[in-house]
Amino acid sequence: MQCVAASGLMAAHCGRCTSPCAGLKLLDAKTVIVVAADQGLRRPVAFALEVEGYEGYATQSYDTLRAAEDASQLALCTILDDDILRSEPQAAAQFLSNRGGRAILLVDGLSALQQRVDYTTLTKPFTGADLLGVINSLI
Repeated sequence: MQCVAASGLMAAHCGRCTSPCAGLKLLDAKTVIVVAADQGLRRPVAFALEVEGYEGYATQSYDTLRAAEDASQLALCTILDDDILRSEPQAAAQFLSNRGGRAILLVDGLSALQQRVDYTTLTKPFTGADLLGVINSLI
């Protein structure tokens, strides 16, 4: 794989290699990152985006914040399940504050989370149209 830094394309390091360029994955502003420990949530979210007309938008799914960190910096937005807040509380708090308005937190309605200005929340269960509406409000 060639280095893309000089080409002006955005890239995120895959984290699987030691070379600064060999592990770069191309991303664009149409990439939506999904971070959820439960694959049973990651897959339906990606499917909902496809069904609701986000054709041409790529989704990348991760089960931990550490794995998603680089890719989420360049993505259109990051969808984060609130279970991550319980399993990685410090990392999740920092992640949400660093993403600014480009983070969507999926909450179960039973969580005692306070709505904050620096990210958007979406209560589970939700429809594909609900998810699409929240993403569209970010762009």
